[in-house]
Amino acid sequence: MRKALLFCVLFTLAGLAGCERKYVELDPEALGLDYLPVKVGDFKIYKVVDIKYRNNVGAKDSFEMREVVDTSFFDQTNTLSYKIIRSIKRYNQTEWVEDSVMTLTKSDKFALLTKDNTMYVKLVFPVQEGKLWLGDAYNDRVINNLETDPYLRKEPYKYTSVGEPFELNGTVYPITVTVIQGTPKDNFLQLDNRKEVYAKGIGKVYRLFNRVVYCNDSSCPQGTGYKLNGHERHETLISYGSR
Repeated sequence: MRKALLFCVLFTLAGLAGCERKYVELDPEALGLDYLPVKVGDFKIYKVVDIKYRNNVGAKDSFEMREVVDTSFFDQTNTLSYKIIRSIKRYNQTEWVEDSVMTLTKSDKFALLTKDNTMYVKLVFPVQEGKLWLGDAYNDRVINNLETDPYLRKEPYKYTSVGEPFELNGTVYPITVTVIQGTPKDNFLQLDNRKEVYAKGIGKVYRLFNRVVYCNDSSCPQGTGYKLNGHERHETLISYGSR
């Protein structure tokens, strides 16, 4: 009798633990879904600094970029998706000029962004330190045809600094996550530094794209640090809200 009672107690506790784990796994906060909140009417405005390098000369362009969640719909898999309109305003202009349209599909497993007919896996859930996934899993882009390992053949993304504060031009976002895109390089011949920072309750607050090819070998007459070509871009959040 005592053994039977003990078995019942253990079985009940195991069931409760299983339910608790399942609840935690599906809890939006535990999953990290709030790192990318989205609803119709949301908008974000970024200050953009874009520099193109050629023969060590940088051509700089600065402007504001606005992203507005315009409408929502269900895609062919019955997953809720959002149409996002991106517009540009230069500092000598008063009106926004539509630049492009993107689609964001968000579930409790991932966030997919389709831009220029190419789909990227921007985030995966739950958000966990060190988690690795393929940003190019749903497109045809290949970074190395000679590799068979998918994480060397396609573009890997990785979470870092989960839950840590991030300071941006004097503004401190208390809870953020950084997504490292690609395989960072900072060596004698090449720089590749790309990342996005997401703040809890807000979404993307910063994006860095910095790729440079240097002329640093023995045949280069210009000396070390000469930028043959490159592209450096900073997108910094300056305003956000909902209409």
